[in-house]
Amino acid sequence: MRITIAFNLRYNEEEESAELIAKEDIERIFHAISSLQHTVKLVEVSGKPNDVVERLLESEPDLIFNLAEGAIGSSREAFYPGLYEQMGIPFTGGNASLLHLNLDKHLTKTVLGSRGIRVPPGSLVTPKDHIIKGDLHYPLMIKPNSEGSSIGISQKSVVEDSRTAQKRISELLREYPAGLVVEEFIQGRELSVPFIESYPGKILDIVEHTFDLEKTGGKFNIYDYSLKQGINEDAVHVKCPAEISAREERAVLEMARKVFDFMTCPDLGRVDIRLDKSGKPYFIELNPLPSLHPNASLMVAARKRGLEFRDVIRLIIRSSARRYGLAIRPVKKSTKGNYEIGVQRPAARELGVSVGHLSPGLQNAITDVKGVRVGHFSWVEDNVKIPGHTEVTSIRTGVTAVLPAGHTYINRLVAGGFILNGVGEMAGLTQVLETGWLETPVLLTNSHAVGRVYSGVINHMIRKYPKLGTVTDVVLPVVGEADDSFLNDVRVGYCSGQDTVKAIERATDKGVLQGSVGAGTGMTSFDFAGGIGTSSRIIDMPEGGGFTVGVLVLSNFGKMRNLTVDGAVVGRELDKEFDYLSRREASEGSVIVVVGTDVPLISSQLNRLSRRAALGLGRTGSFAASTSGEIIVAFSTGNRKPRSTSSTNKFITLKCISDAHINIVYEAVVEATEEAVLNAMFCSGGMNGRMQRWCPPIPHDRVVEILKGGRNI
Repeated sequence: MRITIAFNLRYNEEEESAELIAKEDIERIFHAISSLQHTVKLVEVSGKPNDVVERLLESEPDLIFNLAEGAIGSSREAFYPGLYEQMGIPFTGGNASLLHLNLDKHLTKTVLGSRGIRVPPGSLVTPKDHIIKGDLHYPLMIKPNSEGSSIGISQKSVVEDSRTAQKRISELLREYPAGLVVEEFIQGRELSVPFIESYPGKILDIVEHTFDLEKTGGKFNIYDYSLKQGINEDAVHVKCPAEISAREERAVLEMARKVFDFMTCPDLGRVDIRLDKSGKPYFIELNPLPSLHPNASLMVAARKRGLEFRDVIRLIIRSSARRYGLAIRPVKKSTKGNYEIGVQRPAARELGVSVGHLSPGLQNAITDVKGVRVGHFSWVEDNVKIPGHTEVTSIRTGVTAVLPAGHTYINRLVAGGFILNGVGEMAGLTQVLETGWLETPVLLTNSHAVGRVYSGVINHMIRKYPKLGTVTDVVLPVVGEADDSFLNDVRVGYCSGQDTVKAIERATDKGVLQGSVGAGTGMTSFDFAGGIGTSSRIIDMPEGGGFTVGVLVLSNFGKMRNLTVDGAVVGRELDKEFDYLSRREASEGSVIVVVGTDVPLISSQLNRLSRRAALGLGRTGSFAASTSGEIIVAFSTGNRKPRSTSSTNKFITLKCISDAHINIVYEAVVEATEEAVLNAMFCSGGMNGRMQRWCPPIPHDRVVEILKGGRNI
């Protein structure tokens, strides 16, 4: 789509241009829209209207991304939307009538007050009428009626007696003859409620600004002009979400929703609210052209929901495009339908995509490590009744069990791990990291099922080892999770202890099913379906013969635009071709990596090996997002420790590879991890889920075509 960014550039730091946009902000938005694969042009709309019209027409836009605030008159913000409307060009944000009304603060509060919105009692004062109407209680706030960005607001704006009020009115009217709002000052908390229309739920978290009055030298906690311009910026503290009571939060959000509904504020906006000392909210201002600076309230609240700057810009464009019926881009349609649990599509290597230079094992799976077995339990069900509700839902979840070689409880395996980003859970990992030993299978499932799966493993092991916890000590099973709630209704879709046992009992050392299966049934990788993937590498060492490094992943992370296949960022092209509307927005997902090897290693070496597995994630396009969990556990079958022994020897002997020769093992785990993540997607045939959502399968032919376009594979 051809998008023109229309703006008024701020050339100086004077107050009269405070509402205009800085060059660096324009550049930031330009790059964000360009990265969404739109054709972008910049048009400054300052100057004579006929010149502005000519420049806009020359840019030939499908959509105008409106940032223009204007500089002259009380209708300055409304001028540009009115111009776009007359030219018949779609644009983002509010129309002329909204912006004209909104810039008149007194009129806006009069309208909203008539609709039951609580506003501070006040009146309009003009050069012709200095009288403060109404029985107002001091302190009062006095501010320009038709200005934004806190222009004309300082600590002097709050007055505590009539004499000071008249003096302040006289001073301000000389600078702002369009009139002043004089209203009761709400002594309380300064809150903002941002709004993105195409984000699920629309309203983001409440943002609170607090002020260090010792640093400002002021008396009142107001966001005045100097603070908004960055003077004493270290005196401003932002909290998101605001730390208010549940009752206060409900009241604030209810007021914000009503304001957005009454004022018909499309695409984006922000409501500013003061919460008085008793917890009552008062409407202060609506901003239908809120700042898109990374530190502004809208962006702060968006980041709390996992939205990057680029995501916010995309959602604004999407909202506007929907309103005007514009096609954002040609959409690659994926057929929602026939997939079978237990049937997988070709893996990456079968399509000619060979990652790295080391050879895979016979099965190219973690089960190439002798003795390792993998089993799945998959749960796909529709029309499931939600307890206590009349609605029905869908379940897309499961359990995957990785059984290390031999009787791990009786003969513990040396183990280690690494947490790249810890917004996730792997029960039992703390003991692994502390002791360096693994004594249970490794189970994978969804976030809400960890406890049940944990109990299932214990019950299974007690049946197998009746003396567990009585004659012998207890065990702490290793259970990792990822969030499948995009496709799976986690209110009812959580696996039980019995399901866990099924996964364990189905474990085999033969071919590992991959894609949307087991714990990966409802998972999403780079906006495609697929959760379970595996791969292996063979290492030849003359001294010890052939060794194997195997990896299995529960992949539930990534954004399509970053998807990298064997060094080629194929996501740049795929991102243009798939619809954004069905993609996961609220979660960054997670990934669990299980590394198994028969290379003799000690726990410290396995910790280091786990860190290298994280490099394999990075090679696929992971950036370890803030709300994502990247957790790795690794074990070696090359060293064991009996749980009990009749020997009186107080020492055990371990064998390990020399660190001088370990680099080939590191290479192997990086390659196997990268390929395992790719296989999680390549092997999935797509997956639907709750709320009619659909995760498409990665398009094999298109990926191969993109790769061939850049090089021979």
